[in-house]
Amino acid sequence: MKRPSPNAARRGTLAAGLRLLTLAAALPLLGTAPAHAQETPRKLVVASFGGQLDEVYREVFKPFEQQYKVSIQWVPGTAPGNVAKLAATKAEPEYDVILFENVTQRLASSQGLLAPIDERIVGHWKDLAPRARAKAGDGAAIGTFVTGLYYRKDEFARRGWAPPASWDDLSRPEFCGHLGLERASQVYTLNAVLMLGGGDPAKVEQGIARFAALGKCARVLEPAAAKHEEKILLGEYLVGVNSSIRALPLVKRLPGLAFVLPKEGAVVSSTMVAPVKGAPNPELAQRFVDWFLAPEAQARLMRELFYSPANASVAVPAELRELGVPDQDTLARMPAIDDDVVVQERRDWTRKLERALGG
Repeated sequence: MKRPSPNAARRGTLAAGLRLLTLAAALPLLGTAPAHAQETPRKLVVASFGGQLDEVYREVFKPFEQQYKVSIQWVPGTAPGNVAKLAATKAEPEYDVILFENVTQRLASSQGLLAPIDERIVGHWKDLAPRARAKAGDGAAIGTFVTGLYYRKDEFARRGWAPPASWDDLSRPEFCGHLGLERASQVYTLNAVLMLGGGDPAKVEQGIARFAALGKCARVLEPAAAKHEEKILLGEYLVGVNSSIRALPLVKRLPGLAFVLPKEGAVVSSTMVAPVKGAPNPELAQRFVDWFLAPEAQARLMRELFYSPANASVAVPAELRELGVPDQDTLARMPAIDDDVVVQERRDWTRKLERALGG
């Protein structure tokens, strides 16, 4: 066999060396390729409420975040405050989605801040009860609730007090200094004012005067529902005004607490969700809305937050009805108050109440 020449051997060795150098240079790139291939999760910004509600919402949307490779930023605040921020950034919104109650939703809708529901994406829109659909088609209820009374039944028994059964009971002298109430701008306060006026918007002046008298017996008017919730758990209030979705979860955590639907009835409200007009992630915002309306999410919101479902295909079981979750028959017996009237008059009512409270 003919042996290769020294020059050929050197050329072969050089070529092999070059191939090794090329491979070595490529190895770091090959090792980092998967990291570069991973997509950075998108961020969806949601204006919400904070407190107990957001804790459950976060759990409901964990599978959503995984499925759509998105990170949800929950921004807590009050419903009126969230809408005010939304209006201030209307030209370039920071929020993709906003959560609020039905009256504030009507206000935001009237200001052109919300995007219409896209039924091609929000497939569960067709399953909603009629009252769960925003009038302008730019929002959907995720659940319904009522504003009523809570009280510490253990403390009432110890003090020999009769449980509250009526809106009139809030004026009982023994409650002075123990009342849990919220500021004039809060929806639960507005609902209480309406019921203190007999559930008739035409008699709201009477309700304002009665609530102002109650305000003198409150140590402080809480600025937000989440702060009110915190103080209830700390035992700072023995009786007060709150909603079924705020009070009933606390009943589970605090055995001495009870929630009462007053004999005169209560204002029916809905927590609503809406995509923001001009949102940074418009399609993802619509998918977020649809997720909230699906039977799985609706059943979980009912079990954990005690909402009456907005999706008509989800029924309220007997044990939850007994606890205080309103079914459709209960809701039908409550006073009928037109949201448009409330939207039109709310600012004036709030100002009058603030003046009456000395604010």
